[in-house]
Amino acid sequence: MRRGAPGARLSLHQDRDERDFGAPIVSVSLGLPAVFLFGGPRRTDKTVRVPLEHGDVVVWGGPARLYYHGVLPLKDGCHPLLGEQRINLTFRKAG
Repeated sequence: MRRGAPGARLSLHQDRDERDFGAPIVSVSLGLPAVFLFGGPRRTDKTVRVPLEHGDVVVWGGPARLYYHGVLPLKDGCHPLLGEQRINLTFRKAG
């Protein structure tokens, strides 16, 4: 779980901590809106901007499992249930 306040960001990265990359990544966005960046297998690949709202779920796997991804800096705001924060729940197969 990651929490972010306005201004928080997540730079482009790959999720490579698992032994098996066969299972997809599932990401649940709660709270403040965010802009998810989804790139390619190289950090320098062009990214696509995907707006995320409270309750949105992003799933990626297969060849895209190791694509670079991140989140642009969060804009100021206040979610009616969670206040001035965004919570991201990320699910990955650990074993």
